[in-house]
Amino acid sequence: MSSGFQKTSSQLFLTLFIGVIVISFMFSGPFMDSGAPDSVGSVGEHSIRFREFNGEVERQQQFYSRFMKQGKPLTSSEMKQFKIYDNAIKSLVFQKLRFILADEMGIAVSKDEIIADIKNTEFFKTNGQFDINRYKGLLAANRITPEDYEMDSRNRLKATKLQDIMKAVPFSDKLKEDLNKLYNMQKAVTTYTINSAELKKTIKITDAEVNKFLEKEVNMARTKSIFEQRKESLSQKEQVKARHILFKIDDKTTEAKALKKAQDLKKKLTKKNFSDLAKKNTDEIPGKSSGGDLNWVSKGMMVKPFEDKLFSMKKGEISEPVKTQFGYHIIYAEDKKEAKEAKFEDHKNAIAKESLQNERDVKDLMDKAVAEVKTALESGKSINKLKNKYKISVQAEKVINRLEGDQSNFDLKPEELNKIFSSDDKLHVSNTGTKATFIVVNPAKATEKKEFNVTSTQNIMAQKVSQALLEKLQESYPYKQNKAAVLPN
Repeated sequence: MSSGFQKTSSQLFLTLFIGVIVISFMFSGPFMDSGAPDSVGSVGEHSIRFREFNGEVERQQQFYSRFMKQGKPLTSSEMKQFKIYDNAIKSLVFQKLRFILADEMGIAVSKDEIIADIKNTEFFKTNGQFDINRYKGLLAANRITPEDYEMDSRNRLKATKLQDIMKAVPFSDKLKEDLNKLYNMQKAVTTYTINSAELKKTIKITDAEVNKFLEKEVNMARTKSIFEQRKESLSQKEQVKARHILFKIDDKTTEAKALKKAQDLKKKLTKKNFSDLAKKNTDEIPGKSSGGDLNWVSKGMMVKPFEDKLFSMKKGEISEPVKTQFGYHIIYAEDKKEAKEAKFEDHKNAIAKESLQNERDVKDLMDKAVAEVKTALESGKSINKLKNKYKISVQAEKVINRLEGDQSNFDLKPEELNKIFSSDDKLHVSNTGTKATFIVVNPAKATEKKEFNVTSTQNIMAQKVSQALLEKLQESYPYKQNKAAVLPN
């Protein structure tokens, strides 16, 4: 088995119902050594092994890195902020509960099904055919026994069958009729939200209060600690304000033709006419109205050939055609910002002010804000001034239906949804002390009746039923951590 194969096969991702099971082929991870226990903990008779935990932690890191940090690795403080380790355990606990539920429902998997599953796994194939030596070698290299892997395969197949059973529950004609009625019950909803964390930012803190706060060594030390955690995000990254003109290479335009068009236009381009000529000549749709404007670009935002050229250019320079997988680009570096490391002295007062705001009790302020907003909404007055005053977030009006209301991106709780459709009230208010929500309800405009998607609804209901069963099952099979296992906080 080649070392290249081992590197590219460090993890095997296998899709399961409601989530992803990760079987890591990197048995020794950051929280595992030769003298450590094999399992993190257990759910019933199912152990959560360290290789599974490490694999799930890696998956969680990749997810948050991709969607929250543009692919950059998470810091230790961000790992805690996003609860990476807790989420990994929760995901694996529900994975094991699915296996238990499948067992309790009597779902069986035959030896032939397990063999077929293993033989169809691409990692174990050579030239498209199952390779028994590769299979055994890969498992041995990562200290996984064939028995353990076959048990993993059995459990995966059981969980897949469980999902298929859940989705296969038939809908009667009467149920379809009732669901259609709910689907066509519609209301137009707008929500306004006040969060205590945002509300605290409106509290006025004087310079004298900040100075007095920082006089205490413990407060100064805490402020420095917060600054160090945020230093990377507070620092100014190298940026270029850029425009570009794209000449696509596609079925209609050959590479040579695209390059010729780019070269001909380059001769006509100046700083003054770049935007106008971009609108007329670029093949990028947004660029036709924006003049190719990309605004401020940081490293890591663009494809490499484009980025390499852009960050090598001087302010005001227009490039020769640059080829990427999208075609040929002519790039204009309008302006530049040099990288600048954040300094504690420049940020200490703002951090101290934030700390003082967070220490204040906002109960009275929240009650006052709720009363003012409620009065304004009931009277039909504009709340634009109040939005700024209390940092109110708004979700614009959207039509929701009774059947799918909780999928409307409004984060409506079931009880809120029931109130909306069971009364004629135009305003619903809830206040938990840390969050106040105002739901403004209006009749939806009349539309043609539509048929709901049966398959989609069956899948959604299957997920909800399964989740409810798993949560109930957890009462009988709670997670038990291995006391000998040392996990990060």
